[in-house]
Amino acid sequence: MSSKNNFFIAAAPLLLILFIDGMGLGLVFPILNNLIVDPSSHFIALSYSESARNFIFGAIVASFMLSWFFGAPFLGDLSDNIGRKKSLMICLIGATLGYLISAVGIMGNSIVLLILGRIVAGFTSGSQPIAQAAIIDISEPQHKTRNISYILLALSLGFIFGPLLGGVLSDKSIQPWFNFSLPFFFAAGISLLNALFLQFLFIETFTKTQNVKIKLHRAIEIFIAAFRHEKIRVLSLIFLIMVFGWSSFYTFISMYLLKKYNFDAFHITLFMAFMGVGFGIGNGFLANFCAKRFNLRATVIVTLFLGSVGILITVMAERPLYAWWSIIPIAALLSVAYALILTIFSNQVSDTAQGWVMGITGAIMALTFGINSLMLGLLSTLGVNVPLYISISGLAASAMLMFLFKDPGDKSRVYNPITGH
Repeated sequence: MSSKNNFFIAAAPLLLILFIDGMGLGLVFPILNNLIVDPSSHFIALSYSESARNFIFGAIVASFMLSWFFGAPFLGDLSDNIGRKKSLMICLIGATLGYLISAVGIMGNSIVLLILGRIVAGFTSGSQPIAQAAIIDISEPQHKTRNISYILLALSLGFIFGPLLGGVLSDKSIQPWFNFSLPFFFAAGISLLNALFLQFLFIETFTKTQNVKIKLHRAIEIFIAAFRHEKIRVLSLIFLIMVFGWSSFYTFISMYLLKKYNFDAFHITLFMAFMGVGFGIGNGFLANFCAKRFNLRATVIVTLFLGSVGILITVMAERPLYAWWSIIPIAALLSVAYALILTIFSNQVSDTAQGWVMGITGAIMALTFGINSLMLGLLSTLGVNVPLYISISGLAASAMLMFLFKDPGDKSRVYNPITGH
């Protein structure tokens, strides 16, 4: 049996976890825009101003991501003590409870419960970095980029089906009893189903070799540690700016389409599904293709730059047709950049520090995503184009910094998260 087949047999439960995780996020995210920003949803009183609605939207997104920032490293360390399987089970049970609380909040028109549910789901959303670490545990060095691309492909497929399911389950014209809370109940159900798959299909990949002290403020320590060593510091800065640009686009493109072109919930969720198709193309085909044939750093530079150009065309054209045409190429390009920069991160450290370095990327992404959502929730009142212009700037700046970045290529000099040296 080939090594590729062996990998899929071992990784199938993990890839399924990532697929359902992506689907759960994908079906919820576009709905929040229509629920909060669109006055016709009646979730928020009509007396709330546009700026207040934008801020609440940003705060809800930020509550999930900032909770993820603190929760993911905590759960990552936990996985190094009790194993990947038990930690992933905690993630899935937490996601189930979080989605249920949010669904009840929507039913009761309670912003507090909606945010509380997002906090619970966010804090226990460490399944992605833990699953990444587990897959890297079973990956041969020469297939690392391919297997990381499979991780992101599984998420991408979830992003395709998630928005479509969210759009259908919240559309009362299909069934009178469909509503905005139903997708959250559905996400809770698939998270619980995922827990059952994990229990019966997943074989533990991690063997404990040392005790790791578990601390709630571990996220802050990891974030600081990312900037202690030259190689990780430069990469972390580039990744932070890249995520700043990408999250500006991903978080606010649905608001842009709603306010600029009056897209309804169905067309927004369809647009987000098209974005998922782009992720799938990038992660499923292009990332591994480029990694085998081109320099990783050069490919990241090119894809980030072209992605920023694609977003610029979307904004400058001011016609919805261009947004439809450009979204798949934009998503494909940026997913390639994301997969390859994760590979570059992974290549900087030894095999024993893969969980640590994946924790760094997760911490940077969550903190940047959360702070950016809060900030742009306010700045978007200055103009619907503002978040997209910020996205263009962030992606172009990260490409420029990657051009200046020189990979030392010496793993022995990398900061060790265990010894502190």
